[in-house]
Amino acid sequence: MFKKLFALICALSLLSACATKKDGADIYGNGNGGWNDDVNIADLQETINTQKFRDETPSVVYFLLDSSDLTADARQNLAEQAKWLADHPRVLVVIEGRCDERGTREYNLALGERRAMAARNYLMAQGISSDRIRVISYGKERPVVLGSSEEAWAQNRSATTVAY
Repeated sequence: MFKKLFALICALSLLSACATKKDGADIYGNGNGGWNDDVNIADLQETINTQKFRDETPSVVYFLLDSSDLTADARQNLAEQAKWLADHPRVLVVIEGRCDERGTREYNLALGERRAMAARNYLMAQGISSDRIRVISYGKERPVVLGSSEEAWAQNRSATTVAY
């Protein structure tokens, strides 16, 4: 009797372990091929799509000082991103808005979000579903280039699209 009970408990434990979520977040989950609401952007790790997107598209768009308006070059880069995303319908993206080091932390977080939203809105206007896009602003907290020169500042006034 004890052996049968022990075997049953072992079998149930094994089955329940198989039914639990794998380590790492499943980013797909809203039923429409979009982001799972429980995914924390900070926990995401690069995938094969991350590098493929970087290699095949201009993944960064740049902005003028104190601006979240898309330049002609930015629109062209985003159009290429939209085409790539249309060709890869299971890929999800995070758009990271950034600023240079000038200005307050709060101002730059808001400006970085406006930049990321400008890129998001352009992709959506090109037919990419909002379910596939998340935005985050790093403001001046995570510069791409360190330095206090116009060259460094210009590279940090950006929105970077990262694919997952």
